[in-house]
Amino acid sequence: MKEIGQSFKEARETIGISIEEVIKDLNITESQLENLEDGNINAFKDVFFLKETVKKYAKYLNLDEDDIMDQFNDFMFGYTSRIPIDDILEQTREIKILESKNEENKIVSPYTIKRKNNKNIKYIIIYVVSLIVVIVLLILIVKYVTDKQINTMGINYINERMY
Repeated sequence: MKEIGQSFKEARETIGISIEEVIKDLNITESQLENLEDGNINAFKDVFFLKETVKKYAKYLNLDEDDIMDQFNDFMFGYTSRIPIDDILEQTREIKILESKNEENKIVSPYTIKRKNNKNIKYIIIYVVSLIVVIVLLILIVKYVTDKQINTMGINYINERMY
């Protein structure tokens, strides 16, 4: 990566483009540009951002974009293949732990959500509500009928007393 960074720096200086112009034109920070020209990939957290920046910078400087990207890909292959297996396994374990913790906070589409079998609960709720409605209706009917009988008895009693 140092060779790529060095070729970027040499091309920029040969053309006579200032650091400020590059920062403005590529919309990157000064530290990102310095790290890119120094070949310091550890300063970049996102490999995809780094790759896009290398590609844009090569095109910006009118360098052979395909050649630069081949060099970058070769470097990244060699760089990532030197990572010890234990480090990869540890990172994988940490990711799985984080995923299991975030499982509860996961946003799920209503179309892909695993639904529980709540049909029985729905039927029980419908049955209970229906039963309550029927009982309330029966109470109201009984009250209406008894009130009617009481009123009728009262009127008959009054009629008997008057005559």
